[in-house]
Amino acid sequence: TFIKKIMKKLLLINSILFLFSCTPEVKEELNAVNNEAAFQKNVENFMAFTKAFGAEDIDGVMDLFADSALWSPPEYNNYEWLNKDELKGALTNYMNSFDDLKFTPGINLPGGNVVDGFWGGSRYRSDGAENTSSLSSANPNNIRVYGTWSSTHTESGKVTYSKWYAIVNFNENGKIVRFNDWFNVDGLQVQINQ
Repeated sequence: TFIKKIMKKLLLINSILFLFSCTPEVKEELNAVNNEAAFQKNVENFMAFTKAFGAEDIDGVMDLFADSALWSPPEYNNYEWLNKDELKGALTNYMNSFDDLKFTPGINLPGGNVVDGFWGGSRYRSDGAENTSSLSSANPNNIRVYGTWSSTHTESGKVTYSKWYAIVNFNENGKIVRFNDWFNVDGLQVQINQ
């Protein structure tokens, strides 16, 4: 037992030394692995949102949002943030007006190329200013989403498509806390009227 105690202490000391002796490059690499895992988990959570939305499960959708979540809708509203209940009302209205709701992630490029629809972080700014936590970020909890929503207008039976973009911010628990989305809202009506 005396030898076991010494061995445990040596193992503990070696572990501590290893952690503190990591070079900055190793620490950065370990952090990148953790960031990648968090980013992928947030992508999964977002796709859970699209599945619940497609199933018209409003409670399942809203469970993915933090109670304090704020939403910036696609139509211009003087940049006012709306609360979770207002988001729920808008999503319920959409579910009542459209069926067969489906999200296809990706950016369509010329030549039939489709690239990933999920991107995280931003290290550069167009004004060349310093990186700050409120502007550009490598935070895996802030993701940009690109893709296409398709649906069938319930009343007319017309199939609609919307190119869609969002910035989605997650908290440490994987809940959505900020939701900004953009698409041509009037474009839906144009497709319905054709």
